[in-house]
Amino acid sequence: MITILEGGITTVNGFLASGVRAGIKRRGLDLMLISSEDGPVPCAGAFTTNKVKGAPVLVTQKNVKLGELGAIVANSGISNVFTGKRGIGDAKLMAQTAAGLLKLKKEEVGVASTGLIGAYLPIKKVEKGVRSAVESLSNSRESSLDAAKAIMTTDTAPKEIALRVELDDGTTVTIAGIAKGVGMISPKMKTATMLAFIVTDAAISSDALKVALSEAVDKSFNMVNIDQDTSTSDMVLIMANGRAKNAQITKANPDKRFQAGLECAMTELAWMMASDGEGATRLIEVQVKNARNMDDARKAVRAVTGSNLVKSAIFGKDPNWGRIVAALGYSGASFDPSKISLEFESERGKVEIVHRGKTPTKRTLLRAKDIMRSKEIEIKVDLGAGKSNATGWGCDLTYDYVRINSKYST
Repeated sequence: MITILEGGITTVNGFLASGVRAGIKRRGLDLMLISSEDGPVPCAGAFTTNKVKGAPVLVTQKNVKLGELGAIVANSGISNVFTGKRGIGDAKLMAQTAAGLLKLKKEEVGVASTGLIGAYLPIKKVEKGVRSAVESLSNSRESSLDAAKAIMTTDTAPKEIALRVELDDGTTVTIAGIAKGVGMISPKMKTATMLAFIVTDAAISSDALKVALSEAVDKSFNMVNIDQDTSTSDMVLIMANGRAKNAQITKANPDKRFQAGLECAMTELAWMMASDGEGATRLIEVQVKNARNMDDARKAVRAVTGSNLVKSAIFGKDPNWGRIVAALGYSGASFDPSKISLEFESERGKVEIVHRGKTPTKRTLLRAKDIMRSKEIEIKVDLGAGKSNATGWGCDLTYDYVRINSKYST
């Protein structure tokens, strides 16, 4: 059983957090720190597949391979991407500064940055910010919220989740996380600009965490598509301190309930990201069922959530089902068009627009238009080609998206 809790990172016993203003952005909190009271603990990470990777991604990828982290430090405002040797040096200095103050090795600190590409970090401000963040570390509710706020860029609200789940051995563990990202969101991460930091008190090996995180990322963050742009800085990190004292979860002995809890937490964060997409007025959830295989199901979902034509139609409350069918057609999924069924659903009701390839009536489209007036719209697709299902999230494409991104660097 999974129980959603109030709070974020600090809900998990043994983890401290803080968010401070270092002066990297024009206003607001812009530097975050998460620290393990138990020192280095098992960790895992997932990172962008963009060939142009930010310096923090390159540094943290190496650190995570060692299997343990004791802290994560991240800034917003400047992403430290395409900054050469200086950028790598600055990312390492962020880790080293935090490590020295927390009595860790620099390799035991994960670093992340989000913001403008091609600009150097004001490293003196960053160093000062890290010191302030260490001094501000706390297990309070406010400190977790500050941490979530400090990684925001164009986000309109902080994104946090905390939950408890009972494991197979009867032990109750807590999983909590924070995330940011509302633009340049089309993650394609391996075992997410989108950042997510997750902590748990479960006893689990780093190898098992890596597998669990990879599976959860594929079902959550990798199924979000705001604008089809894969960021240079996408990153998800998870740390587990073992304070729950459950039977050790290993690669050979996984725990299905832990996996379900982790996927629930990450799916909630993914949903928050999609609903807060830059300039968005509507959340889109796309459910594809009866695909030939899981790969086809996910391709179909991502094609629909990523289509600018579909997103524009959602914004205009235009039940242009042809755009959805077209997106399915170029998705790469294998299916017979004559077997497609398509349904719209919201709090205002539901209507089947296409039934096994048959086009809708005017009355059906009028009903669909009314359903599209809601803030959250579900597009349900039956491909009739197999038994695999997938779900993904996106948002509408609005005038404000263009306004926000036309002036981002200025």
